[in-house]
Amino acid sequence: MPPFDVIITHLELSPEDFKPKRSGRGDVAFSQVGKPVPELNRFFYAAIGGRWFWLDRRPWTLARWAAHLADASRIETWILSAGGVPAGYVELEHKDGGAVEIDYLGLLDAFIGEGLGAHLLTCAVERAIAMGATKVLLNTCNLDHPKARANYESRGFQAVRTEVKTMEVPAQPPGPWEGA
Repeated sequence: MPPFDVIITHLELSPEDFKPKRSGRGDVAFSQVGKPVPELNRFFYAAIGGRWFWLDRRPWTLARWAAHLADASRIETWILSAGGVPAGYVELEHKDGGAVEIDYLGLLDAFIGEGLGAHLLTCAVERAIAMGATKVLLNTCNLDHPKARANYESRGFQAVRTEVKTMEVPAQPPGPWEGA
């Protein structure tokens, strides 16, 4: 794995600057996963992030996933469904100082390009605000979907900081599971 410069952009949104956008589909639902289910979060993380080099949690054990999700007052998982089929997910995390961070947000490949990304982000921001967020945080990088940052900025997020981290990145994304 050769070294690669990952450009990370940190974005913030004040609730008063939020610009929601919903899908025109009538069969879309946004539902909370009430009980922490590490296998579910791992599934979405790998299935969605495998295309976008989400690598940091790939080596996590079941116990590590369970520990991460154990405090339901700090971490919430929500699923977007379209036509009754799970299409994407978001992890929201309470931060100190009243902020809520969108840790992970994404769609399964079969649902990309259907206008559901803006809808998922809208639902995630609305939930963060309902959680009491004084600001909503997220970050993106040059390994994410090429339209991710434009979606964030269209919803009202503003870039507040950029950093470059040199990382070992495989030549190809790992895919949804090892060997895929």
